[in-house]
This record gives sequence, structure tokens and C-alpha cells, in this order.
Amino acid sequence: MATVDLIPAPAGDAVTFRLRRSRLWLRTALIFIPVFLLVRGIAIGLSLEEWDFTETVIWVLLTTIAGATGTVLSAGRNLGWIRASTAGLEFAATRRQPVFLPWSAVQSVGLRFTGPLTELLVTPTSLNAATVAAVSAWAPRVRRRSGTPAFIVDVGLMTPGPPALLAELNRRLVADR
Repeated sequence: MATVDLIPAPAGDAVTFRLRRSRLWLRTALIFIPVFLLVRGIAIGLSLEEWDFTETVIWVLLTTIAGATGTVLSAGRNLGWIRASTAGLEFAATRRQPVFLPWSAVQSVGLRFTGPLTELLVTPTSLNAATVAAVSAWAPRVRRRSGTPAFIVDVGLMTPGPPALLAELNRRLVADR
């Protein structure tokens, strides 16, 4: 059972965005393929014309499958999630402790990067306003941008997607103010 399922929603109108294992596996595999091809080319030191095509394809596919599977298994049950409700914003990055912020404590939300590497930046009015759940996981990711702390959650592969997530968060943020 995922961490998001262990914590009851603060309100009945909660909308949850989740990172799916299948999407994490696919993203990792698509990142590993060119990396492994490059490593294979450097390790052998051969030009593409001299490669044994069948051997290379099998090696790349097997190492990609093993690497992507290892990544998903190492993430454990605590994949990233975000839940927005009238009470506030709850979120947890993969393998990180969940955080709750009431809407009055959320200064801004925004996305950075694009595609599968998209990250959500949640800037609180004060770090003291954040309630961090005491579960066995790493501390939440916090970055300082221009002296202001911001929580970071990977959302590039969450369903239904970063644009829908940002629209929902902005809608709730505006409704609270």
C-alpha cells in the first residue's frame, strides 16, 4: 500500500495525482537505451559499421530491462504523489516524507523543466507552516531559490499530467485567496 493510501484525505473533494510504476519503468528504460549505447560504443571502441548488430541490441535491451526494473524496485512502495483539497496541499516525492500545507501557507506553485523531467516547485510562506508526516523515508526535497525555500516534487510522469496538475493547483490557490 502506498503512503498516499495510508494518510486519510483531509477533505472529501480531494484530487490525487500519482506516479505510476509503469511510467517510471518506461521513462527509465528510454533514458537508459542511449546511455547504454554510448557506453557500449566507448567500451568497445568500435565504429557502428564494425558492431555486431544482434549482439549489441540484445546487450542494450537486457541491460535496459535490468536497469529499469532495478530503479522501480529501489523506489519501493513510496512513489511520488500530490493531493489537493479544500483543506490544503499534500505531496510527497518518491521515497520522501509526505508534507501538508494549508492553502494559506502556499505562496506559489510552478513547474520547471519539461517532459518526464518536469518538477513542481511549491513555495511556502514559511517552512514552519509545513507539517511533515513521521514515516520512515527521507526528508522532503527543499531548494532555496533567491533565498526562498521551495519544496520539489517530480511530476513529469504523474497522471493525468503536469499541465492538469498545475491548473488544479492554481484553481485551488486562487479560490483560497
